[in-house]
Amino acid sequence: MASKLEADPAGYLAHPQEPAMVMAMNPMIRSIQILPEKGEPVVFTAEDTRKMDFPRFLEGSLKKAAETARMERRLVLMDSLDLGLPYKMMVFLRPVYRHDENGNESFWGYIILAVEQRRVMSTANISNLGAQKLDFSLYHRYGWEDTPHLVKERGMTEQGNPHAERIIAGDLWSIVLRPQGGSINWLLLFFATISGFSLTTLIAFLLRKNGTLKKVNVDLKRSGGRDPLTGVFNRKGGDEAVADYMKAHAGQKALVLALDIDNFKLVNDVYGHSVGDEALKTLVRDMRETFGEESIITRNGGDEFILFRPYEDFSSITRAMDDFTQTPHTFMAGKREVKFYASLGCAAYPEQGDSYGNLCIRADYALYGAKLNGKAGWRQFDSSITVTDKRSQFSFNLTDVADHLPGGILVMKATKKGEILFANKVMVDLLECDDYEDFTKYTGGTFFSVVHPDDRDPMKKEFHRQLARTDNPGQIDFLSFRMVTKKGHIIEVDDAARKFRNPFYGDLYYVYLYARQDRLKITGKK
Repeated sequence: MASKLEADPAGYLAHPQEPAMVMAMNPMIRSIQILPEKGEPVVFTAEDTRKMDFPRFLEGSLKKAAETARMERRLVLMDSLDLGLPYKMMVFLRPVYRHDENGNESFWGYIILAVEQRRVMSTANISNLGAQKLDFSLYHRYGWEDTPHLVKERGMTEQGNPHAERIIAGDLWSIVLRPQGGSINWLLLFFATISGFSLTTLIAFLLRKNGTLKKVNVDLKRSGGRDPLTGVFNRKGGDEAVADYMKAHAGQKALVLALDIDNFKLVNDVYGHSVGDEALKTLVRDMRETFGEESIITRNGGDEFILFRPYEDFSSITRAMDDFTQTPHTFMAGKREVKFYASLGCAAYPEQGDSYGNLCIRADYALYGAKLNGKAGWRQFDSSITVTDKRSQFSFNLTDVADHLPGGILVMKATKKGEILFANKVMVDLLECDDYEDFTKYTGGTFFSVVHPDDRDPMKKEFHRQLARTDNPGQIDFLSFRMVTKKGHIIEVDDAARKFRNPFYGDLYYVYLYARQDRLKITGKK
């Protein structure tokens, strides 16, 4: 039975939500492209991935694969491709044929899946072999090759070492294993490795003949131990995975890292929760890239994560932590580039504890210590931090401070409209809005929209005059003006503001203001 795509390509392309759904369910898929021989391609690309020009690749690096797929009428899998991304890609290329009313068959085009090779290796248990004290060599021989090429290796393997072979998508794949020491249950190992190595999920997606892409293979669905948004372990799954590892590798050195996004609430408030979700996915992507696929990553909730990372050379881990905390994490939200930083704390196993739960607590305390040191950094748990502390100095964050100051706080761009990037709860209440979303809707996201019309021009003239003074190097202004609330009330306010150059957003105004009537009522002075 022909698939929906083969039976009605035009109709299928008019309803492209199904590939997008598949990509959302499996983050290793970075792009799905439907390339008809005649007509415009339909491209689905993950938001944090640069668009890949497969029509051009089919005339270049993928030409032989495309010819083979079409001539032999089969799926072709290409590995270790450099497609202009920071990581190697695997590409699944499937030819599509359709039949006319008389039963005549003709070539229609291709479906292409591009996936992160490192994630495929991790899913197939290949990347985890090093943690099991195994050297390995993974080979792949295309149908048009005389000898296999090396896909991935660790350490050194030799002729005569145990090996296994499997035909995948018409090509020969083989893996050679060599223990670094100790005894290995080879039967169990091969079963665990080669079963994942089969890449069944992705191939089944392309070879399905009955039904549409909406019938997603069950292997793509998250298990009960996974976080559905980021794909990493949830608490239950993470605890079990770490317990299994520590049982199998008792005493082997590892770090427990507690980390989160600096000022995550600001990201949510400024850009919205959907962008906040993308920030979490980006954080996970960068964790995997920086600390390696052998890491066990757990989402504790919100933007808080725990990462368990075995290591041999502590200096390499410190370099990774430096890079992870000091380099901005970036992704695109529509046409805007969003940047954020992360902080982390860590505790060492077994030196600082042999209980995973206690190590998580120590790492968490170290994380708060890093926050106090200015964020965008890391700190290791040490004797100056004790788990019996009341953590009074850690028991608040900037959001707590901002929401309980006796006045409104605004952060806005130094532009004609004054686009609002942040407002605290007091500011929301001052304008008689229900919540931040209501505040954003009422203001239209701009500051000057709620300044009384008669005061806008005089106020702008005055703060430009103050900022232009040669004896005002701090770029501070003090103003009095009127604002209009959502309920139509006119309130008189006083403000103190500073103009500041932010490396990410450009020139900004940091504004603190309060209702003048409140001051007069409390002080009794006019």
